[in-house]
Amino acid sequence: MEPWQIKKIVLQALEEDLPFGDRTSELLIPQNLYGSAYFLAKSDLVICGEPIAEAVFHEIDASLKIHWLHPEGSEVTKNSKIGYVEGRVISLLKGERVALNFLQHLSGIATKARRMSQLLPENTFLLDTRKTLPGLKILQKYAVRVGGGKNHRFSLSDGILIKDNHIKALGGLKIVLEKLKTLPSNLKVEIEVKDLSELELLIESKAPVDIVMLDNFSLEDIKRALYLIKNKKPELKVEISGGITEENLKSYAELGIDYISSGALTHSVIAVDISFKIEKVWEE
Repeated sequence: MEPWQIKKIVLQALEEDLPFGDRTSELLIPQNLYGSAYFLAKSDLVICGEPIAEAVFHEIDASLKIHWLHPEGSEVTKNSKIGYVEGRVISLLKGERVALNFLQHLSGIATKARRMSQLLPENTFLLDTRKTLPGLKILQKYAVRVGGGKNHRFSLSDGILIKDNHIKALGGLKIVLEKLKTLPSNLKVEIEVKDLSELELLIESKAPVDIVMLDNFSLEDIKRALYLIKNKKPELKVEISGGITEENLKSYAELGIDYISSGALTHSVIAVDISFKIEKVWEE
């Protein structure tokens, strides 16, 4: 994640929240009033978003001083202080909500990714998806990495992933598999199958496929699929997706799958609770 990418997102967020300034603070808070405030974790969480929160405050007021008590990616317990911001009180108040929005959302993703990735064996990787909020994809995928997960494709330009609608549009899996034989051999190809019969067709076709995605397969069908792959195409990597939760993740992980993808990491994550508290004030 590059500084210019953070700056672009932060400027858009500040434009939304401060289109004509902060009328409340500008009317009530003197310019010579200074203070310090801290971020407080209201639950156990994985910290993510410190560079973004810092960018928020520095865009508002470059003179603000920011000191983090725990590095990015740290696990902290409820009631832990995460970091301090010091400077003009009016600047602290202007940046408070936008900084918190980023910290709470990204820490929520990182916390969930950490919990889920810790349930997996060393050779099984947790992946995110493209089910992200427009404009925030780069931050959400960054949070997944901070939490211990890995990124799937960032965009449609990043690889070949053939899904159900591609197959339907082309007239069926058999046609798609034949087309794959005409593609350049250096391309990495992943293809989604919806049932065991499609998997068998894929294996028998000898099409150049590197990864197969078992989408919404039952646990029993995944076991059958892995048996087929092990005996007929052992070099084929396996990804499962669809309905993956923290509650059922371990039962899938024990099967020896290569990749487990979860859209819920980004599209429906619950933000963690972090507050911003002014600790002391003084005049200069």
